[in-house]
Amino acid sequence: MTKIEKLIEFGFYLFIFLLPWQTRLIWQEAYLNGFVWEYGRASLYGTELFLWLVLWFYGFWVFAGRHLKRINFRQILNRLKKPPVLIYWLVILFLLLAGLSVVWSLNSQLAYWRWFTLIEGVTLFSLISVFDFKLEKIAKSWVASAAIQGVFGIWQFFSQYVFPNKWLGLAEHLPNVGGSIILQTDSERWLRAYGSFPHPNILGGFLAIGLLFLFYLAFIAQKSRQRFFVLAGLVCITPALFFSFSRSAWLALIFSLIALGLVIYQKRDLVLKKIFLKISLLIFIIFAVLGTIFWAPLITRISGEQDLEVASIYLRVAFTQQAWQLISANPWQGTGIGNYTLGVFEKINAGWPGYYYQPVHNIYFLVLAELGIFGALVFGLMLVLLVYQLVKHAGASRPARLGEAGDSRRPLRIIIVLLCLFLVLFISLVDHYFWTLWTGVMIFWIILGLNLKQLERK
Repeated sequence: MTKIEKLIEFGFYLFIFLLPWQTRLIWQEAYLNGFVWEYGRASLYGTELFLWLVLWFYGFWVFAGRHLKRINFRQILNRLKKPPVLIYWLVILFLLLAGLSVVWSLNSQLAYWRWFTLIEGVTLFSLISVFDFKLEKIAKSWVASAAIQGVFGIWQFFSQYVFPNKWLGLAEHLPNVGGSIILQTDSERWLRAYGSFPHPNILGGFLAIGLLFLFYLAFIAQKSRQRFFVLAGLVCITPALFFSFSRSAWLALIFSLIALGLVIYQKRDLVLKKIFLKISLLIFIIFAVLGTIFWAPLITRISGEQDLEVASIYLRVAFTQQAWQLISANPWQGTGIGNYTLGVFEKINAGWPGYYYQPVHNIYFLVLAELGIFGALVFGLMLVLLVYQLVKHAGASRPARLGEAGDSRRPLRIIIVLLCLFLVLFISLVDHYFWTLWTGVMIFWIILGLNLKQLERK
């Protein structure tokens, strides 16, 4: 491995580790009706600068090392018969359609910014697809980062305070201050854990993916220090996932673990079964103990009957209705990438406070509303084809036992990354941060890139 390849590899793992931190320079503010309009702001993240550095090394490696081969049109058509290549070009087509939406967007400057974020995500996706990263090292970086977020989130919940720090990208949050994400019981207000993220839900999603990667590390662990790393990560991540009170992350993780359990218990490997059972049991015990201690906020979150929970559900329904209004008004072109909330303001309701204007909590509706029917069709086809090929590929892979010769990790790689993709797609049904927040966009394309890589290794 050359020095530049080592720089790319180390830089990518470090980027994953640093990804949760939201340090940013807001170089252009935005307001609606006198209030800050988050989805109109122009920001430059510290991790974004670091990504540019990694991608610069990647570009130099591609062109200086002549890794791009000249191919004619007939060769391109022949390669399109291969599902990974077809999926890759669907991603490129989706990127181009998103860029085309800038032309008719409500605010072209805002659309350019959001399109550039999408370009960053797709370039990251390309890097993962082309470069030979090790899933074990990616999993270690993610779990280590999630463990730190877990410790931070646990501290935040017990102190009921998120301290402000511009260098760490942290805003101040208190349970009795408006704008903070809380749970209101009959007698108390509970601040949900944020970690270093802008919302507890994205903390929950990041930690849930971290737990899936933790299962992978547990399955392949051979040494005591590796098992200790897994146990330490589990103890840090699981309580913080509980304290995020993210229902979408909880449900997505539950369904993912059920699917993983069904796959594991079809195998004859007793070692895998014991590892899965032990970790799943520990997660259940931690949730059960914390749920018993913090029964009031838990039952409030689950039942959804308290006033704030009812208001939250009402707003989500209202956002969905707004999305359908925008889609119905302009089904072919959409509002333009990144222009959804501006579209709501200009075309549906101009009287709300600025902080009320939020994207619909479903990225499939959001893509349809912003990019129109053609953009949404390409997006959907890309995801459906990727999932179909992965499921087909996972079913065709013979699950070698851990003690057998050969690559026993391969079936596990496919299963884990596929479940990470399922988790992301499930959360995308009820939240928007994988499309609207810079960190969420990067997570989305990292997971897609890891899944496409498994098909390329066929």
